[in-house]
Amino acid sequence: MSKIICVDLGGTKAQVARVDEQGVYEARRYSVPASETKTQVNEFITGIIAEQLSNDCCGIAIGVPGMVDLSNGTVLETVNIPAWQDVPLAAQLTTHFSLPVVVNNDVNCFTMGEYFYGRHYQSGAPFYQPVSNLMGVCLGTGLGAGLIFDGRLYSGRHCAAGEFGSFPYRDGILEQYTSGQFFLERGTNGAEQAMLAQQGDRYAQSLFDEFGSHLGFALAQTLLAFDPDKIVLGGSVSKSYDLFQRSMWKSLAGQTHPALFKQLEIQVGELEHAALRGAYKLFQEQFSEGI
Repeated sequence: MSKIICVDLGGTKAQVARVDEQGVYEARRYSVPASETKTQVNEFITGIIAEQLSNDCCGIAIGVPGMVDLSNGTVLETVNIPAWQDVPLAAQLTTHFSLPVVVNNDVNCFTMGEYFYGRHYQSGAPFYQPVSNLMGVCLGTGLGAGLIFDGRLYSGRHCAAGEFGSFPYRDGILEQYTSGQFFLERGTNGAEQAMLAQQGDRYAQSLFDEFGSHLGFALAQTLLAFDPDKIVLGGSVSKSYDLFQRSMWKSLAGQTHPALFKQLEIQVGELEHAALRGAYKLFQEQFSEGI
C-alpha cells in the first residue's frame, strides 16, 4: 500500500513518519530550529522529509503551528517560529519532491487523528462513545484547538478557527497562562514541576493548581463559542492532567451554565501519533484517488 510522508511540526519539536491506513512507520523526532532564519527552517523541513522518503511514498502532509492559506498551502504566521512567515510551503515541497502536498494546522491534524482513529465517531468502540462535535485542545509550546462539527473538520478561511490561545488575557494572551509558557515564564518547565508535584512539593502543586484555574477559564470561553460534545486534550502538558484537573473543573464550574458543565466530557488523548494520523487523513480526503 502507498504511504504518505506525514510531518507534525511544533514550536520546539517535529515528528516525521511514513503513514498509511494501517498505522505509522519509523517515526522520528527532531528539535525545531525555531530561532533560525526562514531559509534555515525551510531547509530543516526539506531535510527531515528527505530522510524518510522511500519509493512507496505518494505524497506529503504537514501540520504547522500557525495559520495557513488553505487555497494554496501558504503558511501565513507561526507565532513560535518568528522568522517563518508567509512561506509558500506546499509549492516549495511540491517543486522539490515532485509529490502532491497538503498543509494544515498542527492542532487540526491532532483533532482529525483523535476523531477518526481514536474511535470517537464509531459506534461499538470499546472505550469511547461516538460524537458528532469534538474539540481537540493542545497544551504544548502554545495553546490551540481543532474543531470537528457534524463529523467534519472546520478550519475557517485561514486555518485560524480554534486559535483561542491568542485571545487577550490579563497582561498578555491566554496561551501564556495555559501552555508550557506558563512554566517557562516562572523560570522552570512543566516536566520538572510535574515530577516535584508528584513527590509532594507544595510549590509545584500550587503551580499546577494555578495552571488548571487559567485553563478552566480558557475552556469556558470555548464552550460558549463552540459547545462541543467532548474535549480531548493533547500536547506535553496534558500528560500532567491529574495534577491540574481538579482546579480546572472548579474554574469551569464557576463560569459555565450548569447544563453545559453537567454534560461536558473532557479526556486526555491516548492515541499515539494522533497528529501524524490526522495529517494522513487530511491528505486522504484531498487526494483520495492518489492512495
